[in-house]
Amino acid sequence: MAEKPGTGFELIQRQAACTFAARARIEAVAPFHGADAREAGLAAAGALADLTECAGTDELDGLLIELTDARHGFSLETVAVTTREVLVGLLEADGNDAAEALSNAGAEHWWLTLCGTRWFALAFAPCYPADSPRFTLGSRSTFLLLQPVASFDRHATPRGSVIAEEVRQMIRHAYASVGCPYDTDLARQDVEALKFVWPLRQGDAPVQWWRSGTGGRREPA
Repeated sequence: MAEKPGTGFELIQRQAACTFAARARIEAVAPFHGADAREAGLAAAGALADLTECAGTDELDGLLIELTDARHGFSLETVAVTTREVLVGLLEADGNDAAEALSNAGAEHWWLTLCGTRWFALAFAPCYPADSPRFTLGSRSTFLLLQPVASFDRHATPRGSVIAEEVRQMIRHAYASVGCPYDTDLARQDVEALKFVWPLRQGDAPVQWWRSGTGGRREPA
């Protein structure tokens, strides 16, 4: 059953410079405390299916999956592995061949498709520096936010259009004003999967999290 996000992510949502974040309506599954991220995806599948059914009528903007084990977000490599494994669990629960579903993730205009709906995903983790939009503000949890693509339509003006360039610039300036540089080149390019897991710093190479060689888990010191 979905519930409201915990205080850790509520703080991230309130502090985000993005003009849309504060008013986004997000539900969450119970925090996952285990080490197997694929199991977290399997456990969240029912809530994702429920949200898919009512997202339009209830104007819901996303489902949050919180993984409390610090190993999931210890490094960028572990965030990449965690993201892939959570999505593998969700894809398998939805009856998909996960390897096939992710095989074209590096292509332009590819979308993560679950429950017959296209989704965007954002990973937040404690390994990100304080000036990153994906920083967790002191929380040791790693968060994966799944947003139905249709929810972006409610925030576009007019509906059915992409977010206007002036709004994109406003978002960039808002992040910059709080000392948080925002990589607009990454945000605007057409390989959607590259936006799921951001590099640690602006200008670093994009993260191909869907590849099996994105890195193994390392224990925190």
